[in-house]
Amino acid sequence: MNESTFRDINEQLAGIGDDAGVLRDVVCECARADCTSLVTVTDAEYEAARADGNHFIVAPGDEHVDLTVERIVLRNERFWVVEKAGKAAEVTEALDPRDS
Repeated sequence: MNESTFRDINEQLAGIGDDAGVLRDVVCECARADCTSLVTVTDAEYEAARADGNHFIVAPGDEHVDLTVERIVLRNERFWVVEKAGKAAEVTEALDPRDS
């Protein structure tokens, strides 16, 4: 649920999708309710992650990943992308604002 809430915030940020090469800060979409990390992505990177409703952009580091419900599908120096699995995937798909 936390990931979907943070994803909703990022979806509402002005400018996402306007310029593929511009670097922007988005909220880390990890499961930690106390996380205040910002992640720097280009619009193209954000859109690539959002192409799958089970993918979330998180800050680099194991503390932003819960391997019991997700796996890491991309790592770079600025952010990681995780993919939800099982029941967590069902929940996040149902809450994806782009699937409404």
